[in-house]
Amino acid sequence: MQKDSRVSELHKFLFDGLPVRGMIVRLTDAWTEILARRAGNSATGAYPPEVRELLGEMAAAGVLMQSNIKFNGALVLQVFGDGPVKLAVAEVQSDLGLRATASIQGEVPVGARLSEMVNAGGGGRCAITLDPKDRLPGQQPYQ
Repeated sequence: MQKDSRVSELHKFLFDGLPVRGMIVRLTDAWTEILARRAGNSATGAYPPEVRELLGEMAAAGVLMQSNIKFNGALVLQVFGDGPVKLAVAEVQSDLGLRATASIQGEVPVGARLSEMVNAGGGGRCAITLDPKDRLPGQQPYQ
């Protein structure tokens, strides 16, 4: 996985007098660092645009989920399957430290959607894992 980076911006908002609230996350610095490290790897090269988009969406979703549940540990969002993207992972710590990576085999078609990248033969899966920071002996992560 890529080195831990911090979220660039996280803004909560609510509309006065309405039962509406939300959050906006921007991963500018953290995301730029993750992509630069991957692009600088001479063995793998940069992620294809479709994989960058998938990982970016997963990272943003992970940050939003982690900031809402206030969990002391890691939230790990994973998709894995039988397409060219064998595994994509975004891990967000309770301090909103972020790591993300993807494992690719073969070519990712231009304009490929999630189903084509991960679920080409119907074997794609998604998992969200909550791994407590101070696990007790024998305690397993929640999935």
